[in-house]
Amino acid sequence: MALLSEKEKEQLNRVLAEYPNSEDLDLTAFIAEVIGITGVHTEEGWYNQNINDTHITFYFMSDEDIDFSEDTNENEEYYIQVDIWSKEDCFRLKKKVKKLLKKAGFTYFTGNDQYEVETGIYHKAARFYFSMNVEGEN
Repeated sequence: MALLSEKEKEQLNRVLAEYPNSEDLDLTAFIAEVIGITGVHTEEGWYNQNINDTHITFYFMSDEDIDFSEDTNENEEYYIQVDIWSKEDCFRLKKKVKKLLKKAGFTYFTGNDQYEVETGIYHKAARFYFSMNVEGEN
């Protein structure tokens, strides 16, 4: 069975067509839409204790200007962490999120899976970076 269904692939292609990789990109909305293809509630921030179902959060860890030419950066690089919170192990969901984000141009660089005994919650973290073209921005 394929990790992404044909419907999910079509949704991803629509999302990718809507968002340019330029300074006009609303990166927060882009990330939320790409991850949202999973059908799991997704929001920017940290664990939401008011949601008892499986949910996904993401936040920006850092960013930096890169690829300088004539004292001006041509790209910006953003580092994000995506967290999956669930009462059950979500190994396949994490793989799906990784696949979606990688197909959307993100690079996966590390992850960590934990079971939080005191809360009974599985916490799966995945870190990515994304390079955005800002050439021409003053």
